[in-house]
Amino acid sequence: MYGERIDHAIEQWLDPPPPLAVLAAAEVGILAVDILLPVPSSMVTTLGGAQLGIVGGTLCGWLGMTIGSMLGWGLGAIVGGQAVRHLDTGTRKSLGVRHQRLGPTIVAITRPLPLIAEAAAIMAGEAGMSFITFSVAAASSNLAIAFAWTLTGKLGQQNDMLQWILVWSLVVPVALTWLWFRFRLSASEINT
Repeated sequence: MYGERIDHAIEQWLDPPPPLAVLAAAEVGILAVDILLPVPSSMVTTLGGAQLGIVGGTLCGWLGMTIGSMLGWGLGAIVGGQAVRHLDTGTRKSLGVRHQRLGPTIVAITRPLPLIAEAAAIMAGEAGMSFITFSVAAASSNLAIAFAWTLTGKLGQQNDMLQWILVWSLVVPVALTWLWFRFRLSASEINT
């Protein structure tokens, strides 16, 4: 009964559908605030692909995710940078060397992982990764992710499977995050 009311309310809101420019702005804006709010970016980008097409959906998804990740880097640089400045010189140098060597890879591979992507962006800013290095790693990874989810959304819409594709767009990132944590936990147990 409750689910039917929500479905009916959404149908009324989307009938007629908003103009494509409104949908595009909504996708970019929602993905940009993902750094602060628990936004299922995979689902938003998948819906963007279904509604805006592959090129428009990819562009909007990439732009929104990239703005959000840059906001995370900035937050880390401003707020977290204060904490890093209190570390001794040797520790700061060691952190900087590790982050310059591994940081871009960590940023790129964590982009599809909920919460971890945001944490990696903030930590990159906090640890002093240069904005250019961070931007290249995040933006390139975001482009691949945006294209994959947008294509998935468009194919799901064309094959009348969008509702199942949306479920998978939530399940896959959560499963990847769970595997990431399991791997990290196993690795830390081995090292102790």
